[in-house]
Amino acid sequence: MKTTVTAKTAIFFDRDGTIIVDKNYLKDPNDVELLPKAKDAISSLKSAQCMLFLFSNQSGVARGIITMDDVFKCNLRMEKLLDQGPNLFDAICIAPESPDDVPIYRKPSPKFIVDMIEQFDLQRENCYMVGDKESDIFAGLNAQINAVLITSNDGAKTFFSKHPTCKNIKIFPSLFEFAKWLLE
Repeated sequence: MKTTVTAKTAIFFDRDGTIIVDKNYLKDPNDVELLPKAKDAISSLKSAQCMLFLFSNQSGVARGIITMDDVFKCNLRMEKLLDQGPNLFDAICIAPESPDDVPIYRKPSPKFIVDMIEQFDLQRENCYMVGDKESDIFAGLNAQINAVLITSNDGAKTFFSKHPTCKNIKIFPSLFEFAKWLLE
């Protein structure tokens, strides 16, 4: 059964492959490209007074391929393209660790989600982690919130080939379809 959308409904978004096209170690803000209807999805969720959080692994920082400044500039460009004004996200977590580092915030660590649940007094049943990769799904499951897999790339095929018995996730072809379902 779907949760009723309230001001305390919280959506944790992955960035690359969920809101914007995944361009592998995105460095240039001019290369930021919204996925189809992502702007409409974010706009409708914001209008419904959902709390919005950005939660992005950026291992290119630890690998020396990109800098945190590059990440911030690309995020600013994404926010400009989404056209929702300043302070679109209630909080942003950029996890710069590489897969070889001890994870603090790097997904599938649920630390950021758990921190935000405590800080904003959120109810887990009203929280959603939305992403296109295995690490996104397990961050949500590890935080004991709703996990949503966006299948805009081959993430679903990869995920289910590795985890055929995982049934506690919701699946949508796009962020727009998830938003439409949540708000119906």
